[in-house]
Amino acid sequence: MIRGHIDFVSRARVEGWLFSERLNLAGASVLAFVDEACVGGGRIELFRQDLLDAGLGDGRVGFGFPVMLEPWQDPRALDVRLDGGAMRLAQGQACLVARDSLGEDRRRQGREPGSLSWMLARGWLSQPRYETLRILGEFGVRVEALRIAAPIRDLDAVTEEIALLAAEICELALLQPVELEIRENLGAGALDAIRREVRAAFPHAPPVAGLWSPTSQLIQVVEGSHRDGASARGEGAVEYGYGGRQLLMLDLDARARLPERPSPRFTAFVPHPPGGAAR
Repeated sequence: MIRGHIDFVSRARVEGWLFSERLNLAGASVLAFVDEACVGGGRIELFRQDLLDAGLGDGRVGFGFPVMLEPWQDPRALDVRLDGGAMRLAQGQACLVARDSLGEDRRRQGREPGSLSWMLARGWLSQPRYETLRILGEFGVRVEALRIAAPIRDLDAVTEEIALLAAEICELALLQPVELEIRENLGAGALDAIRREVRAAFPHAPPVAGLWSPTSQLIQVVEGSHRDGASARGEGAVEYGYGGRQLLMLDLDARARLPERPSPRFTAFVPHPPGGAAR
């Protein structure tokens, strides 16, 4: 008989223990699942004094490892399975709910740092993209240095080059393939409309888009306001520069403000699902 318990679950990590009186499970692989999707794996190898005191072998029956949940996956539905076996360890106090009942803010959370580190360690992310997603997730804004082959004056060629980078970042942030629409000569009032479009097009992910201009521009962003509901008035905003050889990636749920005078004109790189426009 195999006994066990899931002691802790977050969107980035699961911890617990597994023990069998007949089988030596030390070093055995365990996998975490949400529904039938594998979201992480580790080994039974952690020593815990409380388990030793409880008479569970030598106490080295614990596990703890990162998991990588999609924003719409509920951590309460996570279970742990012994790799190669039929054993399934569910959460004792789990209350499974319909996916539609999950809160919108929970569904829209992007990758957590633990999940990003898990992806980086397995080669799923390059170091530059790891840093991009980590900072974008933490602050709601990230400035990317551009290595543009075409001269800035050749706007069509430049915007096409930038669109490739913006699309790559959007796909990683939105967790799915995207197509990108290039919208030029926009004013400050366009941000709210783009936010609504991207939220509607991608209901289970943070609404991320790119901003650029041939000339240097400024935008004020309340760092972290996409996550913690910081002041809508923009108090504590940090000024970011973009344009020229800098692309600004923005979580549109963040509190952001463009200058009113002089009114900036910018290009937006707006993601939408393949085969359909974001509008």
